[in-house]
Amino acid sequence: MSVSNPLDQKVFWFKKALPTLIAIVIGGAYLENRFRIGIDDQKDRCLPGNHRWFVVDTYAKDIRRDDLVAFAADQRMAMAPWFSFTHIVIKIATGVGGDTVTVDTQTARVNGSVVSEGLALAGKLKQPAAAFIRTEIVTDGELWVTGTTENSFDSRYWGVVHPGQIIGKVYALPF
Repeated sequence: MSVSNPLDQKVFWFKKALPTLIAIVIGGAYLENRFRIGIDDQKDRCLPGNHRWFVVDTYAKDIRRDDLVAFAADQRMAMAPWFSFTHIVIKIATGVGGDTVTVDTQTARVNGSVVSEGLALAGKLKQPAAAFIRTEIVTDGELWVTGTTENSFDSRYWGVVHPGQIIGKVYALPF
């Protein structure tokens, strides 16, 4: 079809472009609602690899053992100056519903397997290491989360992540 009038050309172009523009707007709204970008700006990183950038899939709430998980900090984490209530935390889900967790001064174990070592932050938290020693069972929907370093502020100090705190599954970006 040939259009010669300039106004008709603009209307013709707009009619052709409108479905594409609508698809872009809807697709962008969906992606913005589903995914978030996270940046690890810590000097000492406690997640596997040397990743600084992460994508959080807020629709993926079925977290399995060894998945990276994003969750909202809560009042239990307020014992230390590292996290505020608006802070989003990313850790490794090392314990899931039904798992038995044992924390002593040397290790934290899930079902007998070591998932983290020591209680290096006890002094910074102004608590004796003995205050964190315990055995507990992770209930369905809850997660026991850890980092990869002994200095990770994780479940050893404040316990499980509750279902309402979970934001979504996390994927590390390769840069």
